[in-house]
This record gives sequence, C-alpha cells and structure tokens, in this order.
Amino acid sequence: MFDRWYDELRIGDRRSFRGVTITEAHIVGFAGVTGDHYPLHVDAEYARATRYGQRIAHGFLVISCSAGLFPMEDQRIVAFYGMDAVRFCAPTFIGDTIHPDMEVVAKRDKDPGGVVSVRNEIINQRGELVCTSILHILAARRPTPMTSR
Repeated sequence: MFDRWYDELRIGDRRSFRGVTITEAHIVGFAGVTGDHYPLHVDAEYARATRYGQRIAHGFLVISCSAGLFPMEDQRIVAFYGMDAVRFCAPTFIGDTIHPDMEVVAKRDKDPGGVVSVRNEIINQRGELVCTSILHILAARRPTPMTSR
C-alpha cells in the first residue's frame, strides 16, 4: 500500500502481500525483546496442556511480522498514527505462514498529506483469519516539482 503517495491511494484499494513462516526463533526473540515470557508462548509442556495443544505466537508478534511484509517506500510514510479494532481470531502456531491482506477504508487530510486507514487482515496458509485490525498511517502527498526560473 505505502509504495504510493497519499493522493494516489483510493478508498477500496486492496492488496495482498507475501508471507512469512513463524518459527521458534521468532517467538523466543520476541519474548526476549519484550520480556513477555508467558508460558503459552515459551513453555512447550505448559502449552501442551492448554486448549491449543502447543505453543502459539504472541499476538503482537503476529502484528509486527505483518508490518514487515508490505512495502513502505522512503518518504511516503511519515509516521505510524495508531491502530484500532484489533482482534486475534485464531492462534498462530510455529510453522504457520501468515500474510497480510489490506484494504484502504478511509482517508483524512492532515499535513503533510493525510491519515490513511487500512483494514489489515492477517491470513494463515489454511486461509484462516488470524488477526484483524485497522491501521492508521500518516502518509505524505506526492512532492510538487520545482519550477525553473
């Protein structure tokens, strides 16, 4: 989505992006960086006795991996502006491959361009929706060419 300028994006634009396979290294690394060592994520014996029967990825790990899968061209994104309506719909297991499907659902002018609201649906290799959210990105307008004198 964000390989285009604010003024090039239209409500209803949709794109699907490449995927990433979630590994044990992702989970262990994320636990180390965040300090979230909840046993459902990091303790195989504990997780085996839960409704999932195995370890699951942290929800925020799933969202974070998704963010690295769509293009973000230099100067087009000014800032991550926020996120709403986050729902974790199904677990993501070690070995699952997830990818984001995105749709522009709203735009609002704001210097230096505007806030683009995107529905981000994260889908696994079985076609299951594992996470949904609305991302708000402050995006720049296409620069105007300098006029010669």
